[in-house]
Amino acid sequence: MNRWTRGLLADWQLKLLGVAIAVALWAYVHSLQSLELTLSVPLELRNMPRATRLARRPPATVEVRLEARWDVIPRLAPRSIRAVVDLTNRVTGRYVTIPLTSDHITRPAGVEVLSINPSQLNLEFESAGRREENR
Repeated sequence: MNRWTRGLLADWQLKLLGVAIAVALWAYVHSLQSLELTLSVPLELRNMPRATRLARRPPATVEVRLEARWDVIPRLAPRSIRAVVDLTNRVTGRYVTIPLTSDHITRPAGVEVLSINPSQLNLEFESAGRREENR
């Protein structure tokens, strides 16, 4: 046998163990990696003040950029991520601007919100009877 072959076969058990440890370490690190994805999620406005209505319809969806471990992504259900804005005590005038934060995004555990577009809602309200009077 030549020198390379002898070097390759010498202590082959330790070399095989080293390769096995390297593969196991790679698999462990790979399992911790996260993926980013962008979803268009429904926007829900809750607790609309009585005697008011929206003068203009807000967007039906918002775009949310998310980060999650690769093993969490397949378990995401279509309705498991939503943008929910509670209007309780938020409407103080005709025009209201609400910054959208990760607190407004309902999501499963292990999913992180990176960004929301639009980053704020500009809502315009009018009295509920006003539109009917203009008809």
